[in-house]
Amino acid sequence: MKNAQKWVWLSLKCGAGSSEMMNLIERIGSAEKIYESGFEDYMSAGISERLACLLCEKDMEQASKVMYYCERYRIGILCYDDEAYPKSLKSLPNPPAVLYWSGDLPDLNRRLCISVVGTRKMSEYGMRAAYKIAYETAAAGAVIISGMALGIDGVAACAAITAGGSTVAVLGCGIDIVYPKCHRKLEEIIKRHGAVITEFPPATEPHGYNFPIRNRIISGLGQGTVVIDADVGSGAMITAKSAILQGRDIYAVPANIDGENSSGTNALIRDGAVAVLCGRDIINNYSYIYHDSLDMARLTNAEKRSEFDPQAIRNMEIGVRKFVPGRFENKSSSYDTEFSDKASGRGERSEKEKKIQSGFARHTAQEKFSPKPDSVGIDGHEKINNKNEAEIIGRADENVHTADNSSEIFASLSEKQKKIFEEIPIDRAVTVDSLTKLGFTMGEVMASLTVLEIKGLISSLPGALYIRK
Repeated sequence: MKNAQKWVWLSLKCGAGSSEMMNLIERIGSAEKIYESGFEDYMSAGISERLACLLCEKDMEQASKVMYYCERYRIGILCYDDEAYPKSLKSLPNPPAVLYWSGDLPDLNRRLCISVVGTRKMSEYGMRAAYKIAYETAAAGAVIISGMALGIDGVAACAAITAGGSTVAVLGCGIDIVYPKCHRKLEEIIKRHGAVITEFPPATEPHGYNFPIRNRIISGLGQGTVVIDADVGSGAMITAKSAILQGRDIYAVPANIDGENSSGTNALIRDGAVAVLCGRDIINNYSYIYHDSLDMARLTNAEKRSEFDPQAIRNMEIGVRKFVPGRFENKSSSYDTEFSDKASGRGERSEKEKKIQSGFARHTAQEKFSPKPDSVGIDGHEKINNKNEAEIIGRADENVHTADNSSEIFASLSEKQKKIFEEIPIDRAVTVDSLTKLGFTMGEVMASLTVLEIKGLISSLPGALYIRK
């Protein structure tokens, strides 16, 4: 427990998504040794002066609050040096220092894990494909990883559970917050058939800048990532890009080449992703490596009953948004009219949870648990916290701006985004790490880069590099 508290302290100091933690671990060692070190030790590890100063503050008050809360409400804490910590995440340049989890956590080091991502406003075709592939893959013994978002994510989790398999949902908020709020029932069911996990400490709201950070864990946990029904500018494509940079296998479900909702998946296939039509297309690639945990007989049986089940969607109250060619509707499909319209806004809490939060000094925690970006959202305007994730993240399922360096677009940027853009040279690419030296957190840099790329001002390159267009 004492060791866990030091890891929590380190995670709160570094913030989610920080790559500087690895510099500290490689140069200094364990969280306990890092805690006992001083300013000169920190600076020699190659981290920013800002973080070095934060680490010199040895107050354990906030870490103690987190530990107390997690112990009281049976929230697990998986630390970087724990044996059960996913080895797949240790290979990342910016692994989480801790993972908070609730439910029945599968053995992520011995089981095949497959990430399934896609748009929130999915087509009927994409919905059925996601259900079939997730159902068959989970029935064979793989763990389905998703973000529990509206659309493809929710359908994939539902299918995995219906097949009698395991699923893990990676949150972009604190473990105590349900987001999107219409997935409260789904989250409770996931906890009985897998787990929900997050690197964000309790009381962290689902801000838009959290989700690009979260996505690297979704792709990082999976040996492969399946992309279904994704536009070229969607959040799912950000996850696919993370998977590519992490060296993971990429799968995509082919669709109509003229479809507005399939331009991203078809482009992935064109560029080398494996086209998949069923779960067996994925399982066959890992049957030898994971022969102890995969069951091909169960896969064969699952193929006979993996047809989309609307009743399962209703029973688990999955938020499903209907895609209409040429435009997006905000209302749900015919079998889900009740839940999708509730899906915007911050996570909803029961009265019991509200009482729990009041005892946890929630507002204080929000300010101190992790570095807090300023009041400007990733779209350059003042944050409106009751927008849903798809709206905040970056117009994930809407048209992407074409490249345009006009003064009008530049003027629409926040001061932070302008500063980061100006730091990127005209003639060469830069790394994310180099931009954190400006004094921004990793979350702030990633959120700003996402906006700059969507607005057509920069391009991302292999190796987590960014360059001006």
